[in-house]
Amino acid sequence: MKSLFFVIVGALLGWGITGFFTNGFETDYLFILVIGIVIGYSIGRRKEKEEFTESVKGK
Repeated sequence: MKSLFFVIVGALLGWGITGFFTNGFETDYLFILVIGIVIGYSIGRRKEKEEFTESVKGK
């Protein structure tokens, strides 16, 4: 969960720095990016748990 927090903070920081230099603070792309990160993280965690339970059952 800590890594997810750092990824989101990094995305916000990158968005802020880019927006500062280009004067284009587009929140639509930032929102899509954060939602994609959260969904990807949750799918990855689910797959990791499935692989773990399959390896335990197989033994």
